[in-house]
Amino acid sequence: MNLEQRHINALDKAETLIFHCDFCPYLELKDMLPVSTDHDKKRFQLLFSEFYDMGTRKGLSREFIHHFFEILFTGDVFANGEPDFARILIELNGFPGKRGASMQFSFVSKLVAMHRDSSPIYDSRVLEFFNEVPPSASVDRQKRITWFVSFLKRVSDSYADWAQDERVIPIVNKLSARDKRLAQCHVNRLLDLLVWKAINQKLLVNS
Repeated sequence: MNLEQRHINALDKAETLIFHCDFCPYLELKDMLPVSTDHDKKRFQLLFSEFYDMGTRKGLSREFIHHFFEILFTGDVFANGEPDFARILIELNGFPGKRGASMQFSFVSKLVAMHRDSSPIYDSRVLEFFNEVPPSASVDRQKRITWFVSFLKRVSDSYADWAQDERVIPIVNKLSARDKRLAQCHVNRLLDLLVWKAINQKLLVNS
């Protein structure tokens, strides 16, 4: 995706509105991995659930949540060195919530992101920034998964291009200077944060 000036302006404003509460929970979660004791698992699950607003009130079943964290804690998320999104999505799809079975693309992207810092996070704000509309729930499951994987690759490729953009580099540098642990994060995670804040604060103005 090519960045227009309105995107640059939104990212620049977003950086000024990012606070420690926006990124410190993620950094703490990263520091907690890998977890070994039941107590540490409970602490991690509590913080993850609060930070990403994950819980049964979202319609997720307790079985889904249990299996989700089981996968996260084992780290069994890769196949041939790449995130195995399809397997994880299909596995978790077998634990329907209150509204029936659904593909939890956003939560699965966050699960993988815990184990690969360069893997982008997927949610409605990223979709809006990229002006993308996902397939409807009525579309064949495999086609939706294929679309999701393809879109995440598009996001990752775009982030790689933006990271070389002279208009974006100063914005990312200012953000990474906030915390030494942020400076150690992959640039994709920093861009995730900027995109999220830009849409969350309605900073992207239509041309």
